[in-house]
Amino acid sequence: MTASGEVMREPLAQVELERWYRRLLWAYPIGYRRAHGQEILAMLMDSAEPGRRVPARADVMDLVRGAVRQWFRLPVGLSPVVAAVLTAVVLGAVGAAAGSWSAWQTAAHLPSDTAALQTAETVAGAPLAAPEIARTDHMRAAWREVYVFNPHEQRFPNWTIEAAQARLQADGWALGPVGKPYPSYRDNSPLEDVHQFFQVTRDGLALTVYAGTTFTPDTAGTKLQTTVYPTPPSWEPGAILLGWLVGAVTGWLLTGWASYRLRRRALPRRLAALALGVTALWLVAAPTIGLYKTLGELAFTDPGVWAISPAYQWVVTNPATEQVGGTLAIGLTILALAATGRRRPTARPTEAAA
Repeated sequence: MTASGEVMREPLAQVELERWYRRLLWAYPIGYRRAHGQEILAMLMDSAEPGRRVPARADVMDLVRGAVRQWFRLPVGLSPVVAAVLTAVVLGAVGAAAGSWSAWQTAAHLPSDTAALQTAETVAGAPLAAPEIARTDHMRAAWREVYVFNPHEQRFPNWTIEAAQARLQADGWALGPVGKPYPSYRDNSPLEDVHQFFQVTRDGLALTVYAGTTFTPDTAGTKLQTTVYPTPPSWEPGAILLGWLVGAVTGWLLTGWASYRLRRRALPRRLAALALGVTALWLVAAPTIGLYKTLGELAFTDPGVWAISPAYQWVVTNPATEQVGGTLAIGLTILALAATGRRRPTARPTEAAA
């Protein structure tokens, strides 16, 4: 009875173990799994100890490592590696821009023109006679802001940064950085005026104030310009990193997939793919370089009073939009060339002489 039960349990354990291995083999690319899946499964089952129901940890790790290696494997040669790296860099940049744009959709909304004018008058400490308000607030804007400035003929005597900051603090704004004052120059000689900048923040918005003070008797006083814009969302760096990883991995995998198939296509089709790839790189070079430069500034530069434009500007603004869009269209064309067409004819071995 006991022996019979053990005999019964052993096939059940094998069935359960085989089911586990088949599930793990789904991690491999479908082509590789169809070609070698049964061979790998047989080897795993033969090497498993009797009565085991679940795979050993070492087997699981080996299967995972093998699956990752097969997904990222490239054809032998330098050109597929170069193509994969360049594609990963470009699509990584597109993914980073998409992550940045997604994060900024959760940023604070800009105040109305009326509210922005009230804030500018708080900065001035007096009503503005004939203010001008400029607004940039749409989804494809490289930088969203409301800009308020008073006419050049209206100047505020005895205006000081300290008094303006005190008024803004009373209105709920938190003090931010203050720029170093600097004079204007004409013919390498300093003029009788000074430029000052400072920033305050509140409710996800930043207010940057420019104050230009002149001491010339006829035009003494301070002219003011205020700009309100959203502060970067706290989760933007994580969204940029995630977007870059998704884009880079996708670019690498697609390049490997296309490279294997293009090697089996006729020469004209491969030459067409090469020409299209070079054209795509030429199109997207400027936006890609600009985006990585912006990411470097965001990561390693202290902007001080002036904020750095978001990374997504290199995708949503012209001519970058057309360049990136054209590059993605060319990439889809290369994938179509790889997926279609007849295979390259191969020479058949000659029959041995009788």
